Amino acid sequence: RRRRRHRRRRRRRAVMMARATVTLRDGVSLPRLAFGTYKLAGDVCRDAVRDALVVGFRHIDTATCYRNERSVGEAVRASACAREVFLTSKIAPNEMTSEETTSRAIDGVVDRLGRAPDLLLVHWPGEAKQAPTSERHREARERTWRVFERALEQGKTRSIGVSNFEIRHLEELLSYAKIKPSVNQIELHPRFNQRALREFCAMHGIHIQGYSPLGVGSLLEDARALEYAKKIGLAPAPALVRWTLTRDPECSVVVKSTAKTRTEENFTALRAKTAEASEDDIRAHADALEKAFESTQSKQCWDPSVVC
Repeated sequence: RRRRRHRRRRRRRAVMMARATVTLRDGVSLPRLAFGTYKLAGDVCRDAVRDALVVGFRHIDTATCYRNERSVGEAVRASACAREVFLTSKIAPNEMTSEETTSRAIDGVVDRLGRAPDLLLVHWPGEAKQAPTSERHREARERTWRVFERALEQGKTRSIGVSNFEIRHLEELLSYAKIKPSVNQIELHPRFNQRALREFCAMHGIHIQGYSPLGVGSLLEDARALEYAKKIGLAPAPALVRWTLTRDPECSVVVKSTAKTRTEENFTALRAKTAEASEDDIRAHADALEKAFESTQSKQCWDPSVVC
């Protein structure tokens, strides 16, 4: 009887929540709401990841250049839900200088996390300390991708992808890749909707994962964004997170906070509906917000378009 009640509760929760996972081109199931750890370190990182897992997050995003993979791994291993957690990490530009360097970097990720990441990304479409127009970037991308393909075959990750790749970087990659990227993690918010890149990735089966859903915080003070949040019945931050989750093709998103109350608030972005709006209403309001910013698009983070 207790099991039946538990199953009923799980079914009710599923009805109330938006689709929580997406299946990548390689069959890997990726939780759409990821907890980001950029600029988190040591105990702060460990505690923030622990809180995120307690709240309900099952996807943790890190990178070698964040220098916190060990803290992330410790928090995940200490959690009661450790086996359910999806881990993403990224290889930095200074780890793309040779196949040996990249291979050692991947082994370092596995060592620091305490297990193989579920998703491994090329963090940036270029090698460190090179001029933006240098041909070394093209060479580094192809060389790095060969190492990624081997790492996948060797079981050092379950899926491979990229981050901050523009259309021309992806066209080049697709021309030589034996295994196509499953994900492209990019800046994505109403002020920078990346529609052309999203459409290109959809055409080639590459899942879009957005970061900086609040536009580096600038959208939290924008009257259009605040009105949108009010209409869909969510606080401004989770409303903007939900904007990414409603984009076509189906996207996932990385969010971050060191405060548990904010982490709890961000998790409400997965609500399928609110007292104020149905799922269809939420999508319609999100579409309207995208149109409202159409003529004033502006990038808030790093600009990969300058990389040859």
